[in-house]
Amino acid sequence: MLAELLELVRILSEVSDRSQQAGDEKRQRIAEYFENIAKCLRETVEELQQGGVPNAQWGELQSYVQHLPTTNIGQPAADQLSSLLSRLVTNLPTINDISSIENAAGTCRGLANIIKTNQSIVNPININPIPTNPTVTQDPGTTRREVIRKVITYTAFGAAGLVSGLLLDKAISSRQTNPGDDRLPLISWKMQTFLSDNVRKTILYDAPQLVCDRVRKMTQDRFNITLERTGETEEILTKVSAGIIECGYSGIYYNTPKYRALFFGCAIPFGLSPQEQTAWLHYKKNPNDELTFMQSIYKEKLGLNVIPFPAGATGGQMGGWFKAKINSLADLNDKNKIMRIPGLGAEVWQSLGITTHGLLGKPISVDEAIQRLKNGLFFAVEWTSPYDDIQLGLNKAAKFYYYPGWWEPSTTFDVQVNIDAWNKLPPHYREIFKLACHETYISILTEYDQKNRLVLKEIQNSTDIELVPFNKDVLNNAKQKTNDLLDLYAKQDNVFKEVYDEWRNFKETIRSWSNLTKIE
Repeated sequence: MLAELLELVRILSEVSDRSQQAGDEKRQRIAEYFENIAKCLRETVEELQQGGVPNAQWGELQSYVQHLPTTNIGQPAADQLSSLLSRLVTNLPTINDISSIENAAGTCRGLANIIKTNQSIVNPININPIPTNPTVTQDPGTTRREVIRKVITYTAFGAAGLVSGLLLDKAISSRQTNPGDDRLPLISWKMQTFLSDNVRKTILYDAPQLVCDRVRKMTQDRFNITLERTGETEEILTKVSAGIIECGYSGIYYNTPKYRALFFGCAIPFGLSPQEQTAWLHYKKNPNDELTFMQSIYKEKLGLNVIPFPAGATGGQMGGWFKAKINSLADLNDKNKIMRIPGLGAEVWQSLGITTHGLLGKPISVDEAIQRLKNGLFFAVEWTSPYDDIQLGLNKAAKFYYYPGWWEPSTTFDVQVNIDAWNKLPPHYREIFKLACHETYISILTEYDQKNRLVLKEIQNSTDIELVPFNKDVLNNAKQKTNDLLDLYAKQDNVFKEVYDEWRNFKETIRSWSNLTKIE
């Protein structure tokens, strides 16, 4: 969302620059167009602040695509804006986008005033409607377009991306003063992900492409990452570490015991809430450390030439779709009942008596898992949560929808980057890459919450689906089996023990804070 808004105000600023030579009538039409966009963005913010979903406002933004020809802004600019607005409105904004939207609205208002009054900018401080940064100064000979570009860079990135905005601006400026060196470094990477086209209807499917797009846009098409949707999670990790590909997007669903400690960066049964998980993923034992605690484990403890960056999360999950109800633990003591489930959760379920496909050979596609559930070959299949599950059609294969998904209370997905490739990046590109991952992490997590709440309401009103809570015996036994399993692995693996001890202490202290501030 941030990258699209940044691109929006950049294009509008160029239109503003060219409009100064236009006649009064044309200028007024262009200014009115800018004001309408600003008004639409402001109303979007108001709707989000009131807890609503800005369907009407975002739909209005789409209507401006049809109005472009009447503004006389020129066909190239009209084509650019039409394409950008079409992309922008494909995803509804969330409360996490408020700051970016406010900045874009303020910039649009300021540009509208400039066009209407036909100002020639001498100093950006004179432009009251445009949010400015006191550190932005005008050097002798600075053009109007350069000033607007600087203002947009600082305001559109906001607090979270200020450092990358400053670094990018510095890099651009330095190249402008060196003849023959007027472009940002041209870099091409390859990213591989396990998210194939058979899950294209899910929210998570878009996450790796969002990272690639944000990096490309914030570097003005100079840092391009090509996405390939092939491979499995452990295969991707191995290829990134070996430098065969520069980066990969995946979750930590590994079968090799050596990598069990990395599960603490993804999902642990009966583990952290989404908010607590976000804090854990940014936790450093020493505030002055360059890497987070989990980032340090890859290289320092496991010898992986990899640094991970959280770039997507599903939040809380459901417990999956079952062909029949589970009335007691005895119902689970049947090796003929097979459940599709990956990760540590699969090991816990297996200890309760069910056969889990996540521990049996090569993974299967979600399409095949659903077909096996329909045919009765699988007893249960879990995926994520209401929106994704309905999109995939799991509700057509089984009736009983269990909750909660105690084995994945806050599942996180990473962009794993080869350290050698990372170290070769210019510093400002690294900051941009981190910002792109963080923005994607937040946007994916909030989109799950926004859409799950709506789909859950539809499920509750459905006569074809029965929501069923896991009974206390199942939950209590699953929790005990989880603790036993974690303790066992801590005895077998020193790295696992080190991470487990740190995670457990973190959980105890942050849970005390979470419980203290919880409002029922």
